Amino acid sequence: GALYYGTPDPDVLQAFGRAPAVSGHPFGIGSESDEKTYAAGIAPDGTLTHVKLFAEQGGESVTQDAGGNVFIAAGQVFVYNAAGRLIDTIRVPERPIDLVFGGKDNRTLFILTHHSLYSVRTKVGGLRD
Repeated sequence: GALYYGTPDPDVLQAFGRAPAVSGHPFGIGSESDEKTYAAGIAPDGTLTHVKLFAEQGGESVTQDAGGNVFIAAGQVFVYNAAGRLIDTIRVPERPIDLVFGGKDNRTLFILTHHSLYSVRTKVGGLRD
């Protein structure tokens, strides 16, 4: 098939950002085109297993904190608990395109947009790989 930007491509998952895949924690996969987010397990060899629908919302980036909360960049930053229930929305002046945790204690959520970088302190730190 052809993508919206005209490059022929097979039917595969495309990733434009990076997030840690941590053993023992589900891994979030966002689909901007389907507007859904999926959760998958991680096998010992690093492959994804047991992929299932997590939320009926998807966007450009997905990350999670050590408490199991999932952060989805989809116009704003939507925060879901581990059960897949929306619990918060982080409003950003520009459309977020990537999310990553960092800072000295890993409790700063960095929100990248096309023109700016924003940050928000979180109650729980991000997963570490």
